[in-house]
Amino acid sequence: MKKGELDDPEERMRDVSETGHWGNGDYEIFIKDDEHIEYIMGLIKQSYEKNK
Repeated sequence: MKKGELDDPEERMRDVSETGHWGNGDYEIFIKDDEHIEYIMGLIKQSYEKNK
């Protein structure tokens, strides 16, 4: 997703719009454990629904 389009009130996603990176979109996230997996899956679903 483009910067500013993602509703992430916990700010778990990192803005990579101004840095060189592999992948698509302006956000990245590292998942270390499953502590916040439901929240993260909600962000993924939000991105998927936006790009249908």
